[in-house]
Amino acid sequence: MKEPRPLRAGLCNGSSDLIGWTRKTITPDMVGKDVAIFTAVEVKTPRGRVSKDQLTFIDAVNNAGGIGGIAKSAEDAVKLLNK
Repeated sequence: MKEPRPLRAGLCNGSSDLIGWTRKTITPDMVGKDVAIFTAVEVKTPRGRVSKDQLTFIDAVNNAGGIGGIAKSAEDAVKLLNK
């Protein structure tokens, strides 16, 4: 982007930039079905700062069994999704 600027949108205060789910296959002893895991990625520039609300949201996602994190590069996002 030539002129990045804050975007005010989302589910709630602190909600991540990218949200959705990650498909995972549960273990055979759990019937072997696929499940959707809520996923939230907070996208930042290499020097970008994460707000308290954003950290709280990411913590809530992780504490509830989802995948939440911060990505300052495409590689960060791939690592997060392959957790």
